[in-house]
Amino acid sequence: MVDQCAILLGGLGTRLGTLTRETPKPLLPVGGTPFIELLIQEAWRKGFRDVVLLAGYKSERVFDFVEALQTNLPRGKSIDVVVEPEPLGTGGAVANALHRLDSRFLLLNGDTWFDCNWNELCADDGSGGAALAVREVPLADRYETIDFARDGQVRAVVPRGKAIVPPYYVNGGAYCLSRDHVTGYGERFSIEQDILPALAAEGKLHARSFEGYFLDIGVPESYERSQVEVPAQRRKPALFLDRDGVLNHDDGYVGTIERFRWIDGAREAVRLANDLGYYVFVVTNQAGVARGYYPVSNVQDLFDWMNEQLRVEGAHIDDWRFCPHHPEGTVAEYSRAHPWRKPEPGMLLDLLEHWQIDIRASHLVGDQETDLAAARSAGIAAHKFTGGDLREFVAPLLVRQNNCTEPTV
Repeated sequence: MVDQCAILLGGLGTRLGTLTRETPKPLLPVGGTPFIELLIQEAWRKGFRDVVLLAGYKSERVFDFVEALQTNLPRGKSIDVVVEPEPLGTGGAVANALHRLDSRFLLLNGDTWFDCNWNELCADDGSGGAALAVREVPLADRYETIDFARDGQVRAVVPRGKAIVPPYYVNGGAYCLSRDHVTGYGERFSIEQDILPALAAEGKLHARSFEGYFLDIGVPESYERSQVEVPAQRRKPALFLDRDGVLNHDDGYVGTIERFRWIDGAREAVRLANDLGYYVFVVTNQAGVARGYYPVSNVQDLFDWMNEQLRVEGAHIDDWRFCPHHPEGTVAEYSRAHPWRKPEPGMLLDLLEHWQIDIRASHLVGDQETDLAAARSAGIAAHKFTGGDLREFVAPLLVRQNNCTEPTV
């Protein structure tokens, strides 16, 4: 499983004129937030723990940004910066950071937003090859295009202006690579012009096609569009899921991995919601903490394990809340009523405060009346799950979100 996300920041951004005179392009604000911060948040919510920024131009600004971000890192997440001593090209920047990169890693262009399944892109097919996210476009006259077979194997990276048979697919700026894919090229080289064609020629490059929203902020007109479009894309409906009795069998105070049993179709349900453009959140009462059956750390560790299992399936949970309190508990710290304990809506309200959620199109699935009462109090549609296959249960509730626009490259 790939845990690391490296992001290229080194370009000069000359097409944006005075905007990038003192600021690296990926640090420009989009909807009031540095664009790179939005990408980092995307990586973290999709389960990538370790972010490495590959900086060059105005790297001191990158260090200032990271220093501020590190004051409030999410639990279990890390961020680091590696600076190229001089412009080395996109490939050279990666090679310069090999001492800091894992054996296999996700690589993103720092000026591109591509709403696609990065976990699926990084799924291990056992070949040891590289994977490239591609996006279909109506015309290929302005772009290098990717020619690949039905099984995804890339036959060629086609230069701009060279005719190929439609449909046309362009490089989406997201790659899953191994360290050995970027060695042996010297100091200065390019991902796009050197590594990808070489991997394709060796039969070691596969394309994965996605339909999600795509935007490159590198030209003035697309940067202007990003101020409205990117925030709009980050506003999504959510699927809220109870844990015990919905994601896993309720075997009574499940506090360890050994006692955890997935409900049929649970992982597939999460993957379906991910792919249809929904946030997925878990909201769970954990009275076992208050009753002294297991500590809070067990709840956290179990959630981390669940997300690891989901990511193997190309799925992820975006965020979660749990309530360890119960008024009849035996652990003094947690033995009281609490506004997060369902049927109170506190956990849901906290998620609504911290995420940009379309409440009207959101759903909660629970197996207890307390779950449904909490959802109704928060203004969220509630559905009672009584067993069976969870994917089959949630599928009729979800509709594909319209996150697809014509790419700007």
